[in-house]
Amino acid sequence: MESALSALEALIERHAEVGKGLYDRCEGSLYPADTVALAVLDRSMSLIRGFVLLARNGGYIPAAGLLRMQLDNVLRFYGIKLSGDPHGVANKVIQGVALRKIADTSGKKMTDARLKELLAITNPWVNHVYALSSGYIHLSEQHVMHLLQRSARDEDGVRQLAIGDEDEYLSEEQRLDLANTFLVISKGVSELVKSWSSDRESYGTKAEVAARFKSAV
Repeated sequence: MESALSALEALIERHAEVGKGLYDRCEGSLYPADTVALAVLDRSMSLIRGFVLLARNGGYIPAAGLLRMQLDNVLRFYGIKLSGDPHGVANKVIQGVALRKIADTSGKKMTDARLKELLAITNPWVNHVYALSSGYIHLSEQHVMHLLQRSARDEDGVRQLAIGDEDEYLSEEQRLDLANTFLVISKGVSELVKSWSSDRESYGTKAEVAARFKSAV
């Protein structure tokens, strides 16, 4: 468990390196998709820090909620990158337009269901992680199961109901699985932004993008 959490902490520095690499590629001019990419890294670094803190202090349930937020980083920037017009879509997002109201190149709105469908083509595990982690965002059967797991039965089979704020009733395997899943998705964040850094010129030259958008810096 601790090795997974240490790997997550190391990933914060990796995020910083990827961010610097993107900034250098931008040569002092940040356009919409660049700005959103850096915001994704910024959010991800905070989520990693929060996840590690919770995982080390008995906070499995809120840590699982952060897993859903980290997956959201991947889904939404993946959608922006594949939209056909990353800067245009990112600009709408910056202006407050919900991504689910924007169509992709096929004409379909980029809802969570659509983004999952696209990402699952190369990452089939995303549907399971999405469903499981979403159960921790909304009040669901997951929380009832945690209550029951926390509440052991006595020798007569009577359940002794208990509520609390620790996760001592969970196995090490459960905690490790959550940490490793968060690690995989967090690595995905840095790789996704790194791929944008490499591909950004294919969506327009600096002059072409500057003609459409004002730099954020």
